[in-house]
Amino acid sequence: MNKKDIVIMTARELFTKYGYKKVSMDEVAKESGVTKKTIYTYFKDKEELFKYFIKEELIQIKAEIENKEKSKLPFAKIVSQDIYSILKFRKNSDLFKGIIREVKTSSNETFLKLYDQEILNYIENKIKQGIENKHIKNCDTHLTSFLIYKICIAIMFEYDQELEEEKVTKQITSILKDGLLN
Repeated sequence: MNKKDIVIMTARELFTKYGYKKVSMDEVAKESGVTKKTIYTYFKDKEELFKYFIKEELIQIKAEIENKEKSKLPFAKIVSQDIYSILKFRKNSDLFKGIIREVKTSSNETFLKLYDQEILNYIENKIKQGIENKHIKNCDTHLTSFLIYKICIAIMFEYDQELEEEKVTKQITSILKDGLLN
């Protein structure tokens, strides 16, 4: 394993365990067995290093979603599976749990906003593609992506009962596909 990989692995462990604010570049260097100068050859500062992990997680979830879209399933089923994947991924991400824990105890929401904005942009682009392919009715793509995403976020963090991803996914998909009103 090269020095950069060691730094990345060590920083991920430290950020996950202690959060962004409590981890210093000195600690990352010490635990990695390298100098701070070595770390700075790969990352300009601590923020850039942390953003690396956010982007890494977003790439993973996007890859999972893209794989489903290659299937021959109906569009509504793909959307349902995508919602489920997002719910599961964020629930199981130790790094994301750390971000949430830190945001709740500080006023710094920079990283959460970056994470959310990336996912919102992705959803909006998928809605635009759905409209172009006649799978989705014409709508305000920005507003619709915001609503869908915020529903998922509210369910994950504010819902007052045990989160059953399959049940939640079915309910959200039903509302999206069939509407709510008679």
